[in-house]
Amino acid sequence: PGVFDFSFFHRVTEHMHAAGSHVVLGTPTATPPRWLGKQYPEIFTEREDGNRAEHGGRRHCCSNNPVYNEYSLRIVEKMAQEFADDPAVIGWQIDNEIYAGEGGGCFCPICQKKFREKLRARYGTIDALNRAWNLNLFSQWYDDFEDIPAPRRAWHNPHLIQAWNIFQNDSHIEFVGRQADILHKYVQVPVGTDTMPFNGMDYRRMTEKLDIVQFNHYNVPENLHCCAFWFDYLRTLKDRPFWNTETATCWNGSTAISQSIKPEGYCRVNSWMPIALGGEANMYWLWRTHWAGHELVHGAVIDSSGRPMHIDGEVAQTAADFEKASDWLNGTRVASDIAIHFTSLSWTMHAAQNVVAGWNYQGTVQENIYRPLLEMGIRPDVIDAAQPLEKYRLIFTPMVMTLEEHDLGKRMAEWVRNGGTWVVGPLTDVRNLDGARYQHCLYGMLEELTGVRWLYAIPDTEGHITAQWTDGTPFQGSTWFEVSEPAEETLVSVTGGHSSLLGKSLVYQKKVGKGKVILLGSVPSPEDMKKLMNLVCTEDKIRLPHVSGKLIVSPRTGEAGEGIILIEYGNQEGSFCTDAPVTDLLTGEQLHGEIRLRPYDVKVLKKN
Repeated sequence: PGVFDFSFFHRVTEHMHAAGSHVVLGTPTATPPRWLGKQYPEIFTEREDGNRAEHGGRRHCCSNNPVYNEYSLRIVEKMAQEFADDPAVIGWQIDNEIYAGEGGGCFCPICQKKFREKLRARYGTIDALNRAWNLNLFSQWYDDFEDIPAPRRAWHNPHLIQAWNIFQNDSHIEFVGRQADILHKYVQVPVGTDTMPFNGMDYRRMTEKLDIVQFNHYNVPENLHCCAFWFDYLRTLKDRPFWNTETATCWNGSTAISQSIKPEGYCRVNSWMPIALGGEANMYWLWRTHWAGHELVHGAVIDSSGRPMHIDGEVAQTAADFEKASDWLNGTRVASDIAIHFTSLSWTMHAAQNVVAGWNYQGTVQENIYRPLLEMGIRPDVIDAAQPLEKYRLIFTPMVMTLEEHDLGKRMAEWVRNGGTWVVGPLTDVRNLDGARYQHCLYGMLEELTGVRWLYAIPDTEGHITAQWTDGTPFQGSTWFEVSEPAEETLVSVTGGHSSLLGKSLVYQKKVGKGKVILLGSVPSPEDMKKLMNLVCTEDKIRLPHVSGKLIVSPRTGEAGEGIILIEYGNQEGSFCTDAPVTDLLTGEQLHGEIRLRPYDVKVLKKN
């Protein structure tokens, strides 16, 4: 304790700088030293079962513990002072993959006390909280904020669970913010923290005090489209390109490999995706395989022996690609006027009250809303509730249970009246900020905005309810059905399932001001989502690209000109049609009309 020796790190940064490479320094707060845990065992998180975590893992300390914070901020300040002017250091990463994770976070006395203080600050009086959460039910009415338990070892109120999860995430955000404040006193290079593909953490708030968004992922060929979803989300959080701080060249694994060899070309495509979709860096974990320890068999660029892995050629090719296209990439940004809402609060609400057992918020949005658009060659922004709306012509808002966050409902209403097209639902605008239902109607504002009268909301996980489009083709909705009164503007009607539902509206279109609202009453199948998109684009004169196969299409524009990046991500042949002559910056080819792509092909096309 109290002894600081940075000589090892200086040797590393000096060698890297001499070799023409750069360093991103990480603060070591995810893994405090053994002596600290021995001296202060209370720094470790208390689990739901009452047991403390122990030394040997990572991210196992309480973000609210004052001793942990004192020692964390001390080492961060010492490092910042030591390396503030190091020419090799181009950025900082705070902690590592910080989020609440499984098990509800930390239940220690400090966290419970701070949680109750947060509730007192929000609700003011205990009776206001009791009323908001309907705590006369099950005799849960509290007499004092000190009576409120941490949600463990009982069937707890969903509003308590939601508030607790938000508090845990807020605690981590504040912990990251304290480190950022110290680093910014000394360093001039970008500061970030590496995020993960879990939306329970409010990443916009997480990055408010940070300079750059950082992201880690280990996708495989079968779910690579999910990675594209996250890149489309990350680029909207900051007005600068993000860094992909971790991905695998070949496979993920600790002491056992959890993945298999990838097809040839996958590493190149996986490395190109963050750059094509708004990033400016792609970094590999690991560079050289560890010779011992926790991640003994994790994939890398070179083996622990120093010999190149089989993937070395693809890494070299990708580096050469970036060099060829760097000027154009740096001078352009991804262009999109279509968006999909995806919010942290929605994730947290679905975790506290799933509505239909087994329903997965992220999975449904990715597979039934996002993936069909991706396969149509559309490049949407994935946005949270705080994102400005003015640049978009078309917005999808699926499963966003409350529209009260950041006044999203009021802002969307104004946006629609000014000419936007809003495809909203299902399970949207059905809760307030506490996660409670509205008492006057299923919706908070949608019925008033559209004049549509809602009738029923019904679960169906067994396929009893049937429906069809106005042209007679079947509509394959699933899981949840919000049914309204029939009208001329109905796009999809119920045809079976229960006599009281027959002829009722399931998908409804209503003109509002200069724009329109389409109430999507059920989860569409991917094919129905494409049909709806074609219908909307035809009416709104939105031009769709001509694509075949599985292509990521990323239009870009900026001071360096215009163009499109194409990535074939399905390991099959594909094609794209361009109506203007282009140059492939990777090969120098002049192309026009139909452009064929080989499996795992990449083309960077600049308009001539």
